[in-house]
Amino acid sequence: MNRVAWMINRLRVMGAREIAHRANRALCQVREGRKIARGWRPEPATPAGPKFALFPAEGAVRRWHEYFSLDEAGLALLEGGRIDFFGHAPVDVGRPVRWHHDPLSGIAAPADSFGKGINYRDDALVGNVKVLWELGRHQHLVPLAVAYAVTGNQSYRDAVAEQIRGWIRDNPFGLGIHWCSALEAALRLISWAIVHSLFALRDGEEGLFGAVEGSEVGASIYQHAWFVAHFLSRHSSANNHLIGELTGLWTATQVFDLGAQGEKWGRMAQAELEQEALKQVCPDGVNREQATYYHLWVLEYFLFAALVGRRSATPFSPGFLEGIEAMAGFLRSITPEGGVPPQIGDADDGCVARFDPRWPQDPYGPVLAAAETLASGTAPTGEPSQKAFWYGLAAGACQTKERHPVAKDGASTFPRAYSNGGYAVMGDADCRLVFDAGPLGYPSIAAHGHADALSFCLAVGGLWWLVDPGTYAYHSEPAWRNYFRGTSAHNTLLVNGQDQSRIGGPFLWTEHAAAALDGCGVDDGGGQWAQGHHTGYRRFDVTHRRRVVFDPSAREVQILDEIDGPQPRDVALFFHFAPEVTLEEGAAGRWLASRSASRDTLSLSVDPGWDWEVKRGSHEPILGWYSPALGKKEPAPTLVGHCRNRTTRSVTTAIAIHKEEG
Repeated sequence: MNRVAWMINRLRVMGAREIAHRANRALCQVREGRKIARGWRPEPATPAGPKFALFPAEGAVRRWHEYFSLDEAGLALLEGGRIDFFGHAPVDVGRPVRWHHDPLSGIAAPADSFGKGINYRDDALVGNVKVLWELGRHQHLVPLAVAYAVTGNQSYRDAVAEQIRGWIRDNPFGLGIHWCSALEAALRLISWAIVHSLFALRDGEEGLFGAVEGSEVGASIYQHAWFVAHFLSRHSSANNHLIGELTGLWTATQVFDLGAQGEKWGRMAQAELEQEALKQVCPDGVNREQATYYHLWVLEYFLFAALVGRRSATPFSPGFLEGIEAMAGFLRSITPEGGVPPQIGDADDGCVARFDPRWPQDPYGPVLAAAETLASGTAPTGEPSQKAFWYGLAAGACQTKERHPVAKDGASTFPRAYSNGGYAVMGDADCRLVFDAGPLGYPSIAAHGHADALSFCLAVGGLWWLVDPGTYAYHSEPAWRNYFRGTSAHNTLLVNGQDQSRIGGPFLWTEHAAAALDGCGVDDGGGQWAQGHHTGYRRFDVTHRRRVVFDPSAREVQILDEIDGPQPRDVALFFHFAPEVTLEEGAAGRWLASRSASRDTLSLSVDPGWDWEVKRGSHEPILGWYSPALGKKEPAPTLVGHCRNRTTRSVTTAIAIHKEEG
């Protein structure tokens, strides 16, 4: 989709106030670009300096050595300019770092252009902007700062200082790809605040200002804060980006002394974070973007902001902290024992902070453990992760050998209804079924939602069998971007070959399916049930209704799909399995699913009057793919059934779970 078409679609979802706001901002950016070209930079009224450190110095290093040892090989890679992003093998970013050079494509983004004027969606111009921005977040510097804090080895400090100095030199205020997004500037501020706090453990309160020329880094910190404060995401862009921007601004104003202006920004950021916690999170704890990973993103932002508030003696409200607990509780609820949450909606695999030299394998566990520490004041059970350890120190909880169990997922009873967010969770100790009857996303553009109404995911024995295939691509490869967020990529019904909601751009939906969770409970036979409907096919005068029942005693799931309205010419039903699953056809209407890593099996009984086939790694049409991480995809079996030009008002599918004992 070209830029003109995208702009037209974007205007369709904007109101008059937003159009006026964006027009005014565009004019301001023109004036700002001219000023920057003449050498203008924001300057603090008084020199910026250190204010306080996030981590209490007493005992921190000793406690770290009780649980961790240096990953010297991983640190050597970072020192040598080799960093892994999004699970890619370590890539060479140069030494000194080539800040505008995409290491994957080899494309160099414009370094001297006005940042706000760069079309970061143009791969031919900037390369893979996700990788460039990830590099510019400076999160890879935190593990080097940890290594310096716990060893005193000057080479680690020098490596961090060299890169920050080089970044400031190569990225004058307002110029280049790293001055394009307020969120990226905010995340860089968070990284610098953590680096400063870690250096302070070894060097005292000067921290970062003693490692990099104080006036130079202080001026850059102020410029970052000014940039974030003046370009906060508003209106239809005010999703997780706004929360991240506010968290970075809040952190900078508390960790660094930015004078009276900094105090003003800090009060504004804290007040708006309180407001966004109410706007962007449902009362039941579900993030309104309807994307599991962005739920985690927002949870970690709020958690980090709360930790900063606790350390700076400017705490957030009890309601804000209760919201963090509710968000963590929802994640625990949808997570099977010994597993991870399902992929629902978009995932960009980023994080607020990174403490390990290697790319984190489990982004959820450390954040949930830290949320529990914030709530209870005690360290969770088991060996801590680096993130949980450092967040725990910021929360004021000492990691000790006397451990306390981390909270599980609340009451053991199922089903659990999240009526505001539109989810129902069914299962028992061994199974977890997540039914999605929530809205498309938030706000009007629903940037990170998928057309997945009434889809479900099923885990057995801690492993996801029926899956949401993930995200794979953002700005690049539009056909793949559209597939992974389209209806056919989810375990639901497709009518007349069209998505439930209509795509208007890579982060834009122009028409939203209206979905609702109609009920959730337990029937007379002990079966857990949930049902919902959506009106995404109102263009065909069709309403799709689905009822899902999990019978714990029979170990069976039943899915009843009903179509209200005129008979569609083509109805398709999809069941997406994990890549490790093998599907074999049995008797008419029977399919057997197995996987080598499990002795469990599933058998599916489908309508034999439909036409059924398995697609795995198909390119025409695109079908049968799974994305374990952004930028990665692999073939996975998808069972798809079609009912074409025949009368069908309902279809029932049964999934029996077979466990091999012993």
